Amino acid sequence: MLILYTDGGARGNPGPAAIAYAIFDSTGKVLGKGAKFIGERTNNEAEYEAVLWGLEKVRERSCDVVRVITDSELVARQASGEYRARDPRMKQYADKVAINRRLFDAFEIAHSRRDDERVALVDALVNAELEKRGHPKK
Repeated sequence: MLILYTDGGARGNPGPAAIAYAIFDSTGKVLGKGAKFIGERTNNEAEYEAVLWGLEKVRERSCDVVRVITDSELVARQASGEYRARDPRMKQYADKVAINRRLFDAFEIAHSRRDDERVALVDALVNAELEKRGHPKK
């Protein structure tokens, strides 16, 4: 089993956005992490794109069991089916996560607060990427 932490953020809503992921094994060892700038997005779009990119990176490791952790309660609840996505764009993103979840033998997505050190790690990666692109926190 791998544990995937993701975060996405936008400076403005919409605004310049970046996404990040970090993959951990069951012992807590970091197996991979990354961040990238994705252009103009809303915060929720960036959160979903981070989950999708992170799942792509997990699949590259031939993993069948994944637990996804995000600081976006909306994304976690929509992607798990607890909330219905009403906005057409959010529904498209939720549908993409649903397609991805079928690629795993076991899949779970959950929300965690920002005080979790691993959530803080991916948040820092997002912020560093945005700052590198000339979009500092205000």
